[in-house]
Amino acid sequence: MEPMDIVGKNKEDASLPKATMTKIIKEMLPPDVRVARDTQDLLIECCVEFINLISSESNEVCNREERRTIAPEHVLKALEVLGFGEYIEEVYAAYEQHRLETMDTVRSGRCSNVAAMTEEEALAEQQRMFAEARARMNGSATVPAKQPDSEALAEQQRMFAEAHAEMNGGVTIPSKQPDSEADQNLTS
Repeated sequence: MEPMDIVGKNKEDASLPKATMTKIIKEMLPPDVRVARDTQDLLIECCVEFINLISSESNEVCNREERRTIAPEHVLKALEVLGFGEYIEEVYAAYEQHRLETMDTVRSGRCSNVAAMTEEEALAEQQRMFAEARARMNGSATVPAKQPDSEALAEQQRMFAEAHAEMNGGVTIPSKQPDSEADQNLTS
């Protein structure tokens, strides 16, 4: 059998992490069973070939539906087409579990509170992070907790607006001037 061309690489170049695969193999077998190293290598090669087969068929399913991105539904359909229908329910359950775990990670991570920030808060957070990075680079143990003054904040906003205008073909964002005394207090 000739090596399959996988995105410019030979089949021999595509592999799975041996340590992880060895751990999976050992977990699946009773503790008193040993597996020869060449058998482990053969199992790893079988797994790679299986992944290539499922990926290829998923791509064909995707192309038949005139899509450009392989979706989980394409993988499930590929399993069915290739005669692995009995695994569809288990694969779908694993996918759902992964999706839920991923959503929980995104919700509990930094990503969730970034969207809720105002532009001013995001700029202040960015400056704080820059200060932390500078302190680490300079070997300082402490990071100043100084908030940017109104002039620095106005300069940051101006630079942000200029960068945004460049990215949007010269369309500028008007800078918001404080409408009331309450708004003025927010910027100072």
